[in-house]
Amino acid sequence: MNHVSLDKQDEAVKQFVLSLSADPGGSVLELNGRAVACIVPLTSSMNGSANADEWTDSKNARRADLIKRKHASGLESAELVELAGLQAAMVRYRQSVAPLPLDDARKLHEELLAKAGTQNRPQ
Repeated sequence: MNHVSLDKQDEAVKQFVLSLSADPGGSVLELNGRAVACIVPLTSSMNGSANADEWTDSKNARRADLIKRKHASGLESAELVELAGLQAAMVRYRQSVAPLPLDDARKLHEELLAKAGTQNRPQ
C-alpha cells in the first residue's frame, strides 16, 4: 500500500481527503464517470496499532480468499477495508519475522552508482 503524506498539501486538500475518509463504508473517487480511487477509513490493523505477532493461518486464508474474490468478481467496500487491514498486518508480521535486507541493498546500490560515475568521467 502506498503512503502519501498530506503534511505539505494545502488546507483545502487536507480537508477534502479527511471528509472522504469519514464514511465508514469508504468513498470512491470518480473522474468523468469512471472510478479512479477508493478511499477507505483506517482500522487499527492498518495504522500499526495491532501487534505484528497476531498473524494466524486463518487470517492468511481470509486474506487469500479476499484477493481471489477481488480479482474474480470484486469486493464490497467493507471487504476492501478488511483486505487492506489484513494486507497491512501481513506486511508488519513479515517485517517482524523476516525483514528485507534493505540496508545492504542500499549500500550496494550506492557503491555501484559511485563505480559507474567514475567509469563515465571523461579522460
